[in-house]
Amino acid sequence: MNSIAILAAAASVLCISAAAADAKDIEKKQQFMDAVIGKKLVRNRYWFIVAADGTIYGDTAQKGKIKGAWVWNKRYYCRNLFIGTTQLPVDCQKVAIDGDQVVFTRKKGKGKAVPMTISD
Repeated sequence: MNSIAILAAAASVLCISAAAADAKDIEKKQQFMDAVIGKKLVRNRYWFIVAADGTIYGDTAQKGKIKGAWVWNKRYYCRNLFIGTTQLPVDCQKVAIDGDQVVFTRKKGKGKAVPMTISD
């Protein structure tokens, strides 16, 4: 059973890495706005929308509402976010896109990559 879990985890990491490798980096604010602003971004049981007015809002299945603010700083999407009453650390993230997949990579591209799906 442990071998199956390890293989599943490894396959999952490879899929995320492959998705990130095929994605095209977004380096300018206008590219980010054209690709992401106002669109529902979904992953598992949560979603959020990055709005043109500098706000972020959404919902999770278990931890409550998502709300916060964002700015574009040089080549990075920087966000200040609350999930429910819990404030997440401020983070500037590298953003890449491949079709309907947007990959946010924490810590200016040096952290965990989080793929999101653009949903209608």
